[in-house]
Amino acid sequence: YSGRLSALEARHALNRVSPCTDWSGLGLADLVVEAVAESMDVKRDVFAKLDRLTRPDCVLATNTSSLSVAEMAAATARPGRVVGLHFFNPVPKMPLVEVVRTDVSDDQALATAVGVSLKIGKTPVLVKDAPGFLVNRVLIPYLAEAQVMAGEGIPVLDIDRAMKKWGMPMGPFELMDEIGLDIGAHVLKSL
Repeated sequence: YSGRLSALEARHALNRVSPCTDWSGLGLADLVVEAVAESMDVKRDVFAKLDRLTRPDCVLATNTSSLSVAEMAAATARPGRVVGLHFFNPVPKMPLVEVVRTDVSDDQALATAVGVSLKIGKTPVLVKDAPGFLVNRVLIPYLAEAQVMAGEGIPVLDIDRAMKKWGMPMGPFELMDEIGLDIGAHVLKSL
């Protein structure tokens, strides 16, 4: 089994997802995942609006890589239903998702986030709402060391090839390019 859906399974799966570029239809959602710019002001505005437009039992999730989920949740009337769902880039290749728990995240919201992660074939890891969560706390030193090696004259392509040969899905420079230097710098600053 390749892990891929048949055309019919894919159609059925897509019929259960309601992507939107406006604010309509959110009253029907069980789970909303926000993925706007990594700016606390923008995210708090989005969560305040989602709080008004979704059902009281709808789980609100952020895909932030490093910002405080609790601070976003404070923009809502029901902060217990707010969690983090941090997917890693490139999403199709990376099986891990951090499910971020604040001090007030309720069990049902966390169970929903974990359940959805499993249902879409991801490996959820429950982490505390702390700067960089878990993976970025490990990833940043790895990326920094790759930059030190390049600064010492080791070719970037050699570093990437060596890490892929070691078992990483992509090399550190390929990963930085995929993530974006702006996001990487933002995560580094938050740590």
